[in-house]
Amino acid sequence: MSDNRVHDYVLSPEELKEVWAKYGKPGEIAPGTKATKKRNHRRNQENIEETEKSS
Repeated sequence: MSDNRVHDYVLSPEELKEVWAKYGKPGEIAPGTKATKKRNHRRNQENIEETEKSS
């Protein structure tokens, strides 16, 4: 059976800045590129179309 362990990592402010520069900060899809607010755009469009049909 596999051994499931949780590892915590503590980064210095300099190391954290390096990671953010390479991979982006939380909430970004790429460094310097903000993620969109609507995560379920397609599902929302389908709901709008269904309500318009029923009206």
